[in-house]
Amino acid sequence: MPEQESVFNVLSNGIIDVLTYIINSYSGLLQLIVYLIMACIFGFALIKSFQSLRALAFYDFTQLKNRRSLYNLSADIKVPLALISASFFARTKLHYEQEQQRGTADKVIPPDAFIRDAAFQFSERYFEEKFLDPVGMMANLMPPMGFIGTIIGMVVHFLANSGTLNSEITVAGIATALYTTFIALICFTFLEFLRKVFYALAHKRIDEGLAAMAQPAHDGADE
Repeated sequence: MPEQESVFNVLSNGIIDVLTYIINSYSGLLQLIVYLIMACIFGFALIKSFQSLRALAFYDFTQLKNRRSLYNLSADIKVPLALISASFFARTKLHYEQEQQRGTADKVIPPDAFIRDAAFQFSERYFEEKFLDPVGMMANLMPPMGFIGTIIGMVVHFLANSGTLNSEITVAGIATALYTTFIALICFTFLEFLRKVFYALAHKRIDEGLAAMAQPAHDGADE
């Protein structure tokens, strides 16, 4: 038993010595890596936020001269969300009309309210998967990164106070512990706020697209 304890002590001391050496030699680099990772995560979230704003841009349906163009519209991230919801409604209704024209007796075109509800759910799920989920994932990564920075900073601080680390970097350790948490919480709050705004605005744009399809087509729109 004493031999086993000595082995464990040797292993634990070895691990502590290795970690102390790494912190002592590369503490500045570790702190910089944490900041860079946080910057990359936040930058990616900003890119997805910009794409979200582009998809949520207002679309003037009076410019749509031919509704048949909606039948072949692809769900691209550059296409306004209102246009995507209108396209899904138009294609779904066309599908049921074609099924009825084939002469199948049991094929009945569902009411527009049913198709609008399906189009709303499709558009909402599309926007969440393409934009909101990535932004939310990046936002949720910010607090853990801040916590990692806090741990590194506190380790630097405690090692400095224990005399195993140069005391000159103890201030940098405390700064890392505080600033990484502060920055991570600010970024998390900002991104979560954007998600809420985008979610509400997405519903508005989807409703606008479906409302436009409820209006009668212009003369020559289906020609």
